[in-house]
Amino acid sequence: MSSQSARSQPRPPAPGRDRRIERISWYFGLALIALGAVGLAASFRDSDPSISAVTDDTETADGSSGGSDDAESTDVAATTEGRADRFTVSASGDILIHGRVADAATTSDGFDFTPLFAPVQNLIASRDFSICHLEVPISSTNQDLAYTEGVFRAPMQLADAIKGAGFDSCSVASNHAWDSGEASVISTIEQFTRVGLPHVGIANTAAEAAKNWQFDVLGNTIGHLSYAYGLNGREPGEVPIERVAQIDETKILADAAGQRAGGSEFTIVSLHWGSEFQNDLNEQQADLGPRLLASPDIDLIIGHHAHVPQRVDEIDGKFIAYGLGNLLSNQAKDIPECPNACPLDSQDGVLLDFVVERGDDGSLAVTEVIANPTWVDVGGTWKIISTENPPQVGAVLDPAVLQASAARTRATLNVQ
Repeated sequence: MSSQSARSQPRPPAPGRDRRIERISWYFGLALIALGAVGLAASFRDSDPSISAVTDDTETADGSSGGSDDAESTDVAATTEGRADRFTVSASGDILIHGRVADAATTSDGFDFTPLFAPVQNLIASRDFSICHLEVPISSTNQDLAYTEGVFRAPMQLADAIKGAGFDSCSVASNHAWDSGEASVISTIEQFTRVGLPHVGIANTAAEAAKNWQFDVLGNTIGHLSYAYGLNGREPGEVPIERVAQIDETKILADAAGQRAGGSEFTIVSLHWGSEFQNDLNEQQADLGPRLLASPDIDLIIGHHAHVPQRVDEIDGKFIAYGLGNLLSNQAKDIPECPNACPLDSQDGVLLDFVVERGDDGSLAVTEVIANPTWVDVGGTWKIISTENPPQVGAVLDPAVLQASAARTRATLNVQ
């Protein structure tokens, strides 16, 4: 027998060696399984668009809505860099909590606004980045609620419902943001912070106001800014601009440039402006809007406050949606609280989808606008109804009323 053959012969095992080998093999197998699980978890984490990097000078937030598998979700083609070449931004009309809206949300032990949002929750949560517009402050105690035209404070449970509906960010700069002075800002921020929802346009300190709100949306960095035309008769300069961001062309352009310098690939500006119950643009909208949109640092403008839909304009390949009507309110024609002022279309609103795609040069731009008209069931359930996909259970709604609302909204927006 050769020496090589002799070395290849197995040695007799020592007593108990077989058992030790079995135990070692068993432990080794468990280790491999554990390592595989860790690797799998890491791969999910790395591919999850909701995980954002935090920097010292940028306010980051979760930009995903939970990844619904609903058929209305946008198809996304990922780039080799891990960023989506296509995603959908959705924006809503005004959320305005009048007394009868709060009454509709009243329960035996408080408030629950969730049922009012439920009929459109899927439209909101299935989008890649959904923005609401909250026009009223939120209470932190529910002991100081107010629903008059001059002073608003909504129940704290509203924040839970907005978050639960699937919104990823809210523009909060409005003419009511300072209704009760700084207490309005402080309590609203407290409640948005409690539920983990960004509050763009108001801040407690100058340092907070200086931070960029940026969102990771399927690997893309999206910036969001929010400003109001005024604060219910208060003189310019009376309210610190760092507490409630107010429309000033120079500042908006500077903030947008800061967003771009800070890494935003696509910046959205929300503007609280326009004349109440007027579909036509006022002078500020018609004059300032196109000038702002001409900035290379502003990619989309979304407007609020008129409480009726206003038109959408495309200017040099970019879009301004001047007004999206009401998402939730008690405004309707001929109701006792609004006998003369509220027109028929104050019940109308829209969840407006902006399809954003990456061009050959790598930049992001809106390529399509899609309207999902909504209607508030004022005088009934006060639920937000999708006019083209109303709920199949609950209150019986007149199809003709919903069809007429959708037709008005589409005609005003000039979006199909």
